[in-house]
Amino acid sequence: MIKNMSLKIVAITLLIVVVTMLSGCNNSTEPPVGTGETFRFVFLADSRGEALDHPVNDTVLNAIITQISMLSPKPSFVMFGGDMSYRGYIDTAYTFQAWKNLFAPLTGSGITLYAAVGNHELYHQHSSYGLLKVNQQAFQSAFPESPSNGPVGYEHLAYSFSAQGGNAFFAVLDPYFLTMDTTHEGLGGDIEYIQMQWLRSQVAQTSAKHKFLFIHTPYYYVSSDTAEPSGSNQTLTTLWSFLDSNKFDMYACGHSHLYARKTIDSTILPEPQTTPPTSKWRNNVVQLINGTCGAGSGGGYIDPQFSSWNVHNAHKTYYFSVVDILGSTVTVNSYSGYTGVYTVFDTFTITR
Repeated sequence: MIKNMSLKIVAITLLIVVVTMLSGCNNSTEPPVGTGETFRFVFLADSRGEALDHPVNDTVLNAIITQISMLSPKPSFVMFGGDMSYRGYIDTAYTFQAWKNLFAPLTGSGITLYAAVGNHELYHQHSSYGLLKVNQQAFQSAFPESPSNGPVGYEHLAYSFSAQGGNAFFAVLDPYFLTMDTTHEGLGGDIEYIQMQWLRSQVAQTSAKHKFLFIHTPYYYVSSDTAEPSGSNQTLTTLWSFLDSNKFDMYACGHSHLYARKTIDSTILPEPQTTPPTSKWRNNVVQLINGTCGAGSGGGYIDPQFSSWNVHNAHKTYYFSVVDILGSTVTVNSYSGYTGVYTVFDTFTITR
């Protein structure tokens, strides 16, 4: 009898150990990276209309928001790449909150909305020839949900955050940061030393496998935006060199009203070239231009030197990209459409 009781005690003890181990797994608030848990977000940019009486192309943007709301699983956040409205200030009011209100179906379901600033956010209703600091300040106030961990003065303009248990790092930069009003357009963008140093410090603190940068302006232009090439200064080459050295997955931007994506490999030279020369990129950072979820009407000129790149510019066609991170792999499905159903037209993967 004593022997039987001993066996029962041993069996009960083993059962308690197993149950405790299983309970420990179930109580984990964040699953270990690489267990099959997918992290999803959406990127899109440039929803502005073309006139003061139609500042946001809400017909197209609402159709895209509806498509995003039907995604399963739903994304954790939506990142918008700038140029939300024709002007940042119209008829005695800033346009930022009215634009945000369109996303209520998403934010109301727990999807976070982040935004990068574009040039049109900084315009007054009567002019596109001047970027206004007061608009910049109003934009910062309108997006309190965006992190405030950027350099002093850049709160909600340049910021970073992590997700998926630290497996993914996200940074947003502002190529138009203002210390005063300016009439100099400089629409190709500029990354000041303080912003670049801040990004370096943020990346130095992360061990994330996947890293993403969001910014309004492209580094490589594929369309006829010859008045605002990245070659206007070398700060963007310095930025790209840093992204390449630190094996970023993606440089996601807008500004050009089309869709274009290209893995920037050793066959593509810096533009402009650095001093001393940088002869080759090494780590295959993808530039994703997803520059219209409402802006423009498509069908514009594409520079012939980029004819082999993956460029889409059909008339009255608009885009958004769904990004899924699973372990070492990033999968991007990009959707196109107009006012009805959007369908996947481009899929690519990145492995780190």
